[in-house]
Amino acid sequence: MSNSTYLNIRSKKDFLSNEIDLLEKSELNDFTSNLEAWTAIGTNKEMSYATHGVYRYFGKFPPPIATHLIKEHTREGELINDPMSGSATTGVEALLLNRKCILNDISPLSELLAEVKTTYIERAILEEALIRVEKNYRPLSEEDYEISSLNTINIEHWFLPETVKSLRGLRFVIEEEKNCLVKKFLLLAFSSTVRRVSRATMQQGRLFLDVETARKDAMPTFIKRANIALDAVSNLPKQNSSTINFFQHNLKEPMLEKYNNSFGLVILHPPYFNSYKYSRINSLELAWLGYKPAEIRKSEVREFFKRGIPEKVDFYVEDMVNVIKNIKSSLRPNGVIALMIGDTIIKGQYIPVTKMILEKVKEEGFDIEKIALRVPKYTEATWAASQRRKKDNIGITLYDYIITLRRKA
Repeated sequence: MSNSTYLNIRSKKDFLSNEIDLLEKSELNDFTSNLEAWTAIGTNKEMSYATHGVYRYFGKFPPPIATHLIKEHTREGELINDPMSGSATTGVEALLLNRKCILNDISPLSELLAEVKTTYIERAILEEALIRVEKNYRPLSEEDYEISSLNTINIEHWFLPETVKSLRGLRFVIEEEKNCLVKKFLLLAFSSTVRRVSRATMQQGRLFLDVETARKDAMPTFIKRANIALDAVSNLPKQNSSTINFFQHNLKEPMLEKYNNSFGLVILHPPYFNSYKYSRINSLELAWLGYKPAEIRKSEVREFFKRGIPEKVDFYVEDMVNVIKNIKSSLRPNGVIALMIGDTIIKGQYIPVTKMILEKVKEEGFDIEKIALRVPKYTEATWAASQRRKKDNIGITLYDYIITLRRKA
């Protein structure tokens, strides 16, 4: 369970010239003099410790940043919140650092990831479950087993006919599992398999055809993914049920009153403007799990995925300010929101998204305490995708920011 990742932190006096230029372009210098540059140190493999590597999640929150924020702003046993929990990075780190954590998201896929990635299950129990799956599995036709949500995606475009039958058979036998925790574990392994055996590339978040990746038989990939997850889950700490909890919530609506003044730290890593719409990126997985991506999409922040229209940023800023206002009630006085967010370049035009949000957030009872420029290492998976987007002058920039917002007492 040990890892060799950490966060390298430099003060403003040690900034490189391009980092100084970027901060000037972003127009963030006027908000605070407390400026830092953060780089997460560690290879992709090293950052896959614990359960971080059991699922390929695009735009994942970096574990070393979560670790640093949790250690800096909380003590052991305290309660933290991640209201856009995504792949559950914050939940895993909270578990490893002996904190309590409330995770929420609008996506049922995020709920599945949060529960499985933070729940210990005995190795022998999981091994027996995999034996049952292999024994009872057989490919099934639509007449044998119907999954109505598959009608929401272009199934023939993204999957070979043989793959569809194979995945139907796997999904059916998993549904037969009686142990609820084990079933969720198997569903995570199944979901992790879907895109890997499809005709969609695994190299980018957006769905592009890559017919060479298609696999007719999903079972070998499923077993491989399940064994990776098995090793990770069976080595988790044996926490009690009150340590890490999840609930689905649309942050465009106020937080539940029972969480008023509950959190000293909220970690917020939203979709970036013109970057990722997670209901689309994960549409194949969601459909195979039985959910309709279009229904989830209605509650997402309006980030205008792929649209490339600079004027739409006002809607994104409006949604993000509303999200932060709704989170505020759950923060204790002097509590902190750690917001990780990025600016955007569209057709050569730099859009200072972060500045636009911070200008409005200042009016909502927050002090902007610190701004950290995140400097990714070239080994990060996001680096290649960012470079591809940059060639087209559309998408997020390579660097993003972690903003410390402190609620005024």
